[in-house]
Amino acid sequence: MLGKSRRLRLAALGALVAVLALPSYAAYADDPTPPPPASVTDVNRSLEQLRAEAAAIQADVAKATIAYTNALTAAATAEAAAKKAEKFAAASKTKSEAERRRLGLLTAQAYQMGIPTVIGTESMLWSLAPIAENLQEIADRQTAIMQLGSTQVTQYQTAMAAESTAGTAADDAKTKRAAADQAATTARSLGEQVKTKAADASMAMNGQLADLAGATQLSTQLQSVRNQQALSRWQTYLAELAAAKVKAPPASTIKNPAKLPAGLKPLKAGGQPVAGAASVVDGGRTVRVLPAETIRAVNQAFTLLGKPYGVGATGPDKYGCLGAARVAWQPYTTLPSLIGKVYPNYQKVPAASVQPGDLLVIGSKSVGLFHIGIALDNGEMIASDEAKGSVVVTSVPDSLYGALRPTLGRPATAQVAPASTSEASAFRCGNTATTVDVGSGAWTWPLAEGTYEIGTPFGQAGPMWSSGFHTGQDFPAAIGTPVRAVTAGTVRVEHPAWAGNLVRIDHGNGLETLYAHLSSINVADGAHVTAGQRIGAVGTEGNSTGPHLHFEVHLGGDAVNPMPFLATGSASVGWGGYSNGMIPASSLCAISNGHMLRCDAAAAYLQLASAYKSRFGKAICITDSYRSYASQVDLYGRKPSLAALPGTSNHGWGVAVDLCGGIERFNTTQYQWMVSNAGNYGWVHPSWARQGGNREEPWHWEFGKPARA
Repeated sequence: MLGKSRRLRLAALGALVAVLALPSYAAYADDPTPPPPASVTDVNRSLEQLRAEAAAIQADVAKATIAYTNALTAAATAEAAAKKAEKFAAASKTKSEAERRRLGLLTAQAYQMGIPTVIGTESMLWSLAPIAENLQEIADRQTAIMQLGSTQVTQYQTAMAAESTAGTAADDAKTKRAAADQAATTARSLGEQVKTKAADASMAMNGQLADLAGATQLSTQLQSVRNQQALSRWQTYLAELAAAKVKAPPASTIKNPAKLPAGLKPLKAGGQPVAGAASVVDGGRTVRVLPAETIRAVNQAFTLLGKPYGVGATGPDKYGCLGAARVAWQPYTTLPSLIGKVYPNYQKVPAASVQPGDLLVIGSKSVGLFHIGIALDNGEMIASDEAKGSVVVTSVPDSLYGALRPTLGRPATAQVAPASTSEASAFRCGNTATTVDVGSGAWTWPLAEGTYEIGTPFGQAGPMWSSGFHTGQDFPAAIGTPVRAVTAGTVRVEHPAWAGNLVRIDHGNGLETLYAHLSSINVADGAHVTAGQRIGAVGTEGNSTGPHLHFEVHLGGDAVNPMPFLATGSASVGWGGYSNGMIPASSLCAISNGHMLRCDAAAAYLQLASAYKSRFGKAICITDSYRSYASQVDLYGRKPSLAALPGTSNHGWGVAVDLCGGIERFNTTQYQWMVSNAGNYGWVHPSWARQGGNREEPWHWEFGKPARA
């Protein structure tokens, strides 16, 4: 039924694409301020919803795995406690038997010598039992006579105490063994549940693949519509200038709003004059005037729409993160080859006064700058987008670091770009990093066990959320329940309307966590916190339906599914908007023998394979590449101790390969060649897979930093 409803929805959206006729240039001639066209973003939510459904299914598997992982830990702890108790019980029994035997010898000596016993007939028989067949071991009578009077009662007390200790230890060992057996049974049961859930999830998501492929094709069509709508709006602006009989002036003549040529007035934004732009009044309407150089740059940027993405490329066939912006602004200026070097060279302008043509640099202080776009109106920009595979019109992301205006020249005051880290390239061009490792034991839950329930999952679609889907994971809990930092980082306290009270923690490397709707905040803005430290309390402030913690994980400014992080302490997360193992074949590229990878990884792999063949005279041997969710489930079911949790494998992002032909063994000539040369093509051997790592896998290699970011 679900599949049928999706097909109907996609069919309806396909019809809508046909209806979204672009307003012609002539249509705007009489009315230069038409209503905005239909929102492609709203229509495109169909693909987002399909992706979100897959993410929610994977979150459910992750939730089950959390319980299983905790049960394994509890079972191991219980087993260790049982073995310790059994060892102590065995030692106590041995000691008890030794003390009882010693008492028996004393009792036997007293009996043989006719000395009255002082411990009673029943106790005497109890003491003699261990030595009934060994009376010949009785020592010298004279020594015994000297000892009997002073030691018989003491020895009896010692033997009884040892017997009591042994009995208590035996009972404790029995209880702990039962607990260990029960914990092991629970772990086995939960393990089977995880396998069942994973298999069910695999079946559910296999049913989504056709819909995803269709939605992906539709999304491409809708992107084309969005590109054309943006172009039409820009052409309308140019028509307004022509109708007002304005010839775009040189940038040098309108840099200073206080010294504009005759006939031009300052353009204002937020009540302040905008440097590098002007305005005229035509027919009672204010028309913006941009410099000729800016208009040329935007025109040039529009000609690049649809050109394929390529790592580090600057045309004419492919364009990388910086490529489209560099080509757009030539020959007026040549942008530096690194985004971090662009920032210091061009005047930064306030966000409120951003104009078409401005350079929008994307990034953060903890990672550096990793994306750049050419600004348009309506919160949009033209940029190379790795996830979409081409130069597109797209929304300006939340991770906008600053806007630069090339026509204003060099900055009046020094502008220092944030230092670029090794993680910056992982977020390049609107993409989300594939893997973030928060370290073994360094990640804790935001609420203590037993104080919360699992609520609305990440990715659930609905009109309640401005993005169209839920961007976090909810944990219903009583007001006042302590909220903890999941790992170490630096605090930023905010009070947005939707969240009421919000704590945002920057953990570095592009990783942030958000804690919303808090009733109180217990940390100061700018404070450094550690994993597990209290930062506030559960509340229902802001746009909330009841007491709960709304918890988000952001990577490079993008919200990602928190549950895999909570399940494993590290996670592989989104690429291209798809769920792990759910990337349609149309979004992957072939490499050899039916193997496929993400297209940038595939291009780099083919270069690596060519170099390998030149060195060894034969093709590189490969056994595994992109791994669908279904195949991950199958492998996990067969090798749960070796395989990654389904939905977290880098194979599921199409950025990992398993190799053979000698590479699968440490210290071979082939393996050493890979160690020395693979990095030149962007392929790395992760630390965990190296010799001495926590899971040695010489055959496993991942696409990391490209040769040029």
